[in-house]
Amino acid sequence: MKLECCEKCQFYWTCELKWYRGERQESNTCCERCDYYGECVKKTKPTNSRATKAKSVI
Repeated sequence: MKLECCEKCQFYWTCELKWYRGERQESNTCCERCDYYGECVKKTKPTNSRATKAKSVI
């Protein structure tokens, strides 16, 4: 799952990477420069061990 860059990011309005991607109609994914990146990644990871096992089987 790709995280979208959000307004919580301290670079949201001035990020050169975000503008570069926007000019080329690329997806606006969150990057590790954001202070909230680690927090958001933790929220999107499955907490259920069965879901994790199912992904490894597929």
